[in-house]
Amino acid sequence: MTTVPPATLAGQDLANILSSLQRASGLSLRALATRTGLSAGHLSRMMSGERFPSWKHVAALARACGADPEVLRRVWETSSARRDSQARPTSLASALRFLHLRAGSPTPWAIAITSGNQLDQDRITALLDGTATGDWEEIQRLVQLLDGEPTYFHPLWEAEIRSQPVTPQPAVVKSTAQEETSTASTRVEDLLIAFRDALGGTSRAPAYSPVRRCLATPIHPAR
Repeated sequence: MTTVPPATLAGQDLANILSSLQRASGLSLRALATRTGLSAGHLSRMMSGERFPSWKHVAALARACGADPEVLRRVWETSSARRDSQARPTSLASALRFLHLRAGSPTPWAIAITSGNQLDQDRITALLDGTATGDWEEIQRLVQLLDGEPTYFHPLWEAEIRSQPVTPQPAVVKSTAQEETSTASTRVEDLLIAFRDALGGTSRAPAYSPVRRCLATPIHPAR
């Protein structure tokens, strides 16, 4: 049975221990993938520290390497507690960059190819830089491509959307000519109502249009 030296338990990172177990077992990643039911890529990320494994996967890897899983439990619990105590990104862009770094910093081109060109390079760069927020479908797709958990990123995306300023709608401004016409019409109507008795009037103000112009009396030609 493969054993883990006590000194290693005291000072090594979990990922390094798992990598050491794999080398000590003499098994390839493909052979370990067959024994554990995990993909070779997933095992590689566990051993490089790019992905923090669940206890179930650590125990499966330990058994596949011929080690006692209980020997690794304390290491996993300590690493898990230290990981949970670390400050997590509070903005969408910083969380995406952290995830991108943890995934090994793949180029935007590589991510675009993996997405089947559903995301283009410029869009991926803008999302990682924080110069674009994107819709949730884009964020979810990028997180999945970087092997992240979408449910962690959704509240960050919602907060980003809420923090964006609302563009005010332009006010409708009347033209100067319209304002002058409206003011003149109102003033004439008020005068007609105030002086209707002096004008011989009726209870109603006479129909009058302020824009109506008096036509000159036609001049007939001399005969």
